Amino acid sequence: MDKSRTADDAFQEQVAAFARSQTARFHRRLLEGIMEAERDSFLACAHYERCKQRRGRRNGYRRRHLETASGSLCLRVPRVRESQVPFRPRTIAAYQRHSRRIDAIITDWVACGMSTRSASRLLEQDFGALVSAGTVSRIVAQLDEEIRAFHRRPLDDGWRYLYLDAKHTHTCHRRRRRGRGKKKDAVVLLCWGVRPDRSEELVDFRVADSESEQCWTDFLTSLWERGVRRRDRWHRTLDMIATDGDSGLLGSLLTVYPTVPKQRCAFHKVQSLSDHVNERTRRKALLASAAAIYQDLESPHQARRRLARWAGRWREQEPAAVARLQDEFEDTLTYLNAPEEDRARLKTTNPIERFIEELNRKIEQVRIFPNAESLERTVYLVWRKLQRQGYGRVTPVKPRSPFTPNS
Repeated sequence: MDKSRTADDAFQEQVAAFARSQTARFHRRLLEGIMEAERDSFLACAHYERCKQRRGRRNGYRRRHLETASGSLCLRVPRVRESQVPFRPRTIAAYQRHSRRIDAIITDWVACGMSTRSASRLLEQDFGALVSAGTVSRIVAQLDEEIRAFHRRPLDDGWRYLYLDAKHTHTCHRRRRRGRGKKKDAVVLLCWGVRPDRSEELVDFRVADSESEQCWTDFLTSLWERGVRRRDRWHRTLDMIATDGDSGLLGSLLTVYPTVPKQRCAFHKVQSLSDHVNERTRRKALLASAAAIYQDLESPHQARRRLARWAGRWREQEPAAVARLQDEFEDTLTYLNAPEEDRARLKTTNPIERFIEELNRKIEQVRIFPNAESLERTVYLVWRKLQRQGYGRVTPVKPRSPFTPNS
């Protein structure tokens, strides 16, 4: 049984190798045929044809290696001499060594969490493309201009809710060009937005040194200058900003967006009680009872009554935890002023946590990024992957037909 299975696997590998070779052969012939047609069009004269409008003469071919999804191709690129304008085939750009498809595959793999060395090995194994790990890094680095355009794009005032959060990681700080360098703290400041049609989008992000009030103020000021503003009471724009309660962020919001209501994440508020519990055996019951305060709330008055009952139960056993929840408790009830269909969305910062969860997968694998630019590319690639998958889009609901199949 094992011998027959091994024979079947070997036969399948031979078939796959033959299919790849034929695909590469067809791909090479197709590209060379297109470039030959380009040269004919450029010269305005076919092979062995004499005409007065000839723009040059054929000058043989030169070799060019191109890594494609069909494998490594050795192409014959046509040349032209005695021409006033140099001939450059549009099929292959100057100095191009990889097809656009290979570049797209590499960026998608890196966005999914694959390292540059793993991407290099897998390209050679699956496609026969010889791409080094350094080349993979340079291909990903080509996104820098796209990232700069993302940061500079104008932002309209069509945002109804904003979610602000940060992700902590590390970068490598090198004083010299050589050497391992020193680990340095880095923070990715994130802004997630919800439009009036309930579609979601990453508004912008920034790599900073810390979550200080100054870093948040600079980031939020750039958003305000690019168009994320609250116009007036007649425009339904920027109705609320949800945060995790960081002190530096709250201070910057008072400076940049003083008139916008702020919602503090109820989940983060409840989880912060675990650091103030004296007895570990009571931690689970205390957190569960505190989370029950926010379940199916209809009004702030109802929340205050539940808080009073909860405080009366735990005040003698855990006074520090009770004082922690009572402090700034009203800031966690701002979402009750929103429409009922949006309350579940605003009670916590879950919309941005989904993006942070995808970002964590890449960060946990890299652990320490070589520089801030590499961290920026990673954040942008994760967002672009989610965007291509349709995350955050509103799926239109088809109207139900009044007719049944049996009618």
